[in-house]
Amino acid sequence: MKTRSPIQLLTLLALTMTNAHTADADTDRNTNRLARESSPYLLQHAKNPVDWYPWGPEAFEAARQRGVPIFLSVGYSTCYWCHVMERESFEDPGVAAVMNELFVNVKVDREERPDVDDVYMKAVQMMTGSGGWPMSAWLTPPGAEGEDDPGLKPFFGGTYFPKEANFGRPGFTDLCKQISGAWTNQRARVVQTASRLTTGIRQDLSETPSPVRIGDEQLGQAIATLVQIFDDEHGGFGGAPKFPQPVYLEFLLDVRPAIGDQRTLDRVDLAIRKTLDAMAIGGMNDQVGGGFHRYSTDEKWLVPHFEKMLYDQAQLATLYARSYARTQDPHDKRILIETLDYVLKEMTHARGGFFSAQDAEVNAREGLNYLWTEQEIDEALSSGDAAFAKVLYGIDQGTNFRDPHHPEDGWKNVLFMPARADELAKRQGMSRDELLAWRDRINTKLYEVRARREQPGLDDKVIASWNGMMIGAFATGAIITGDLRYLDAAEKAARFVLDDMRTQGGDLLRVWRNGPGQTDAFFEDYANVIQGLVTLHRVSAASGRADLTFLDGAEALLKKAHQHFGDPSSIGAMFDTRAGRPDLIVRSRSTYDGAIPAPVSVMTHALLDLFDITSNRDYLVDAVALLGSVSGDLRESPVATINSTRALYRVMALDRALIEKWPEPAPPEEAEDAARSPVKILADRDRIELAHGTEQVLVLKLDIEPGVHVNAPEPGIDGMQGLDIRIMGGTGVEAIPAYPEPHAYLGQAPETQGQQLMVYEGAVTIPVTLRRTEAAWSGTPRLTVTYQPCDDRQCFKPVRTSLSVALIEK
Repeated sequence: MKTRSPIQLLTLLALTMTNAHTADADTDRNTNRLARESSPYLLQHAKNPVDWYPWGPEAFEAARQRGVPIFLSVGYSTCYWCHVMERESFEDPGVAAVMNELFVNVKVDREERPDVDDVYMKAVQMMTGSGGWPMSAWLTPPGAEGEDDPGLKPFFGGTYFPKEANFGRPGFTDLCKQISGAWTNQRARVVQTASRLTTGIRQDLSETPSPVRIGDEQLGQAIATLVQIFDDEHGGFGGAPKFPQPVYLEFLLDVRPAIGDQRTLDRVDLAIRKTLDAMAIGGMNDQVGGGFHRYSTDEKWLVPHFEKMLYDQAQLATLYARSYARTQDPHDKRILIETLDYVLKEMTHARGGFFSAQDAEVNAREGLNYLWTEQEIDEALSSGDAAFAKVLYGIDQGTNFRDPHHPEDGWKNVLFMPARADELAKRQGMSRDELLAWRDRINTKLYEVRARREQPGLDDKVIASWNGMMIGAFATGAIITGDLRYLDAAEKAARFVLDDMRTQGGDLLRVWRNGPGQTDAFFEDYANVIQGLVTLHRVSAASGRADLTFLDGAEALLKKAHQHFGDPSSIGAMFDTRAGRPDLIVRSRSTYDGAIPAPVSVMTHALLDLFDITSNRDYLVDAVALLGSVSGDLRESPVATINSTRALYRVMALDRALIEKWPEPAPPEEAEDAARSPVKILADRDRIELAHGTEQVLVLKLDIEPGVHVNAPEPGIDGMQGLDIRIMGGTGVEAIPAYPEPHAYLGQAPETQGQQLMVYEGAVTIPVTLRRTEAAWSGTPRLTVTYQPCDDRQCFKPVRTSLSVALIEK
């Protein structure tokens, strides 16, 4: 039986509802407050019967006045499950009435406010072991702990909740009532949970970094790990769902010349080539219109999740450009051109900026615009072209897609190429050029037919960070292909960002949509725009049209970045957000390189590029200092911080002495506490491999010294730390401990106030089921045990220890 956490129990123990009044709407009866916003995601919800507020003082004051929790819903406009939850719950008047009565309801576009998303996603991951969107969190209102309490502390969270119980998840309406009941009847406990969780978030997201020794060992670990997790059969890294992860391949491209072992070098070259080819010929690449979908739902790169994100196009175009520069493989060049042309055709504003994303669905059907039946191919093409298209795009191999949410729609085809163009040409007895010319004619006709279909929604906001990435990609594409259209596009976008997305004082803005937005840019925006401008300056100069506007713009933004995000308590370190934000419970700093590389790693590379261009050693010194701020995380997991690990390689090639002076890290406090503890924890295995959809049982044994006890998961006394076994440090796996029944403590527990303390003593065996979740495998998941040992006189400081059990995605 799965033992629930104290936070989860809050929703099960309390069943009453509050009598809080429904907030008065201040807009047209057919709309809510979101109608005043510019975010496409918020506007999607403007006609919900839910009385939505945007994130801000109006919502916070309403929660203070009513004394009810805030329900925070975070998503983005092209998020499929966000659409599902809206249709099921937020458009339902009955569900909306419950939400309006019990909570102040707040919508956030994660793309406009990544700072808010980061904080509460961390909370959800700490509570559930995984994350995703839509992200749902319940927060304390301002004033919950006194007049001066700003509130906004999370106490319960998750991702998508169905309207009715399903998928192993509670029904949303029932969950809302249970959470409200807990707030009404067990408020002190809820507030205590929120405070404890907030403390953990602050420790995790804002720890002050100090440089520690990193070097060849971490580079070797990163190479070895990537070679190990490379999928030999299908390409890519890990299993389904399979994400592009261009930062992995960028790292391997950089370090491959320094690899001395021929066997390792061969594996690295195989990983690069096979992954690039598999992504290019698979269904994740839009074979007709160009551009890459978000990820593959299977391990073969065949069936994608159909949304298209600008940041994927930027990173993948750059990756194929780099590969072509090294190998001169025409396959890479063609994918580069198709990707850039797609962005020019479908993702570019007339004024030069680049749009954010295209939706995954049409009419609530996943990928409907991109799918084909054999009959539709026959109707769109001549008989000869249709016969060739069926071979070219795998239709002769049978159907491969049926919408799991609408099986009644039947089977259709995601178009893919069974092999590279040169290999297919050999099979068909023609030259590569002949095959590609025929493919181009077919694609022109198919694209015309597809254009007459209803199109997926376009998120037409311009995000500074993603535009910086795309500027760099177009500039790189121009120098690789010699096509000045791409350089024109990069320069036009750069001038747009510098002219239209800055304040009069020169500060960068996060978003532009039909005019400048109101949100100040984040460190992520400054880092990526600076990097894009630096790349553009290099390419423009190499193309004989050098313009110092772009280099000057990069240096001006760099000064602003130091001003707004520098950490005065830690030389070289940077925060993700500005100081003095009253709507944030923590000022975070991120180091994990995921779908978008961490800003600290991007800025480090930008500084190294500036040093290379200007020979100003101050830039190198700043880059090394910034690398030092992430060195602790890099030492712990070089792959989770892979873009910073790539920067480490560059720094070592320039001047190893700059980092060799950093000290070896002190023994972690966690390890010291565990070593001194009267509790020893043993596991029956030291390595567990988990394939998608599988689970394994690990048996833990706690040996507790005589005269000592450990609080049970539910101690029964407020303020006591209960035994807690969970996954930390990454996502993709969850831990489900089967805690044995505790017994009542018979001694005199301190400050019991008549409550009964439940404990474990002696030897305790705990089976823990480790289950691979649907979330992407990220970071370095570790099985951690937190416990509080006590004796008859006192309870000691809680101990958290990470077990030396390697969790590996198979």
